[in-house]
Amino acid sequence: MAKQSRGTPITYGSIDKTSDNPTGVIAIEIVDDSGSSAVTRFKGEMYASEVKLGYDADSVQASDSFGEVISHCTYNQRKTLNLTGVILSNADGTSVPSGTDNNIAKANLMFAAPFSAGMRLRVNYAEWLEVHSTPTAPTSQNNSATPATGGLGNYTITSAEKTRSSGNYAEWTISAIEYLNVVHASNDTSAD
Repeated sequence: MAKQSRGTPITYGSIDKTSDNPTGVIAIEIVDDSGSSAVTRFKGEMYASEVKLGYDADSVQASDSFGEVISHCTYNQRKTLNLTGVILSNADGTSVPSGTDNNIAKANLMFAAPFSAGMRLRVNYAEWLEVHSTPTAPTSQNNSATPATGGLGNYTITSAEKTRSSGNYAEWTISAIEYLNVVHASNDTSAD
């Protein structure tokens, strides 16, 4: 049974097909910069089934003698990126793990790439500049064009999970955080 859909296009997963980039495929790079020089642990592609971005902060409230809140302060403003998806075999010559084979063995190598919390995460998602990395987003087999400028992402991995089931299901879930320097305009008098 076929399903016909009508209406206005939505932005999720919409990538220009003339760029030869399959819908939902993003390039990611994981960099270990804890040593004297940065080392790329993974550079390849994820078929992102979910990309979730959230903003939050810690807060403190001050109360008067009646228990009424009279003031509050927010601090540690941050944005949190959650990526969930399938890691693809990447035939790009600059992929890490290296190799230009596009087969099951290469897919297994890509899935098994080592990384951990504390490493840097770079994302090529030019359609969503809040997620897209700055200053340089990675390129890959299906994201070979020079990435768009103006990205706002500067993430550090806080947790990462690899799932591989006996039903041939293999997936990565990565959470990353970026602390923000929030400056409000001095003429902002709105009650927000």
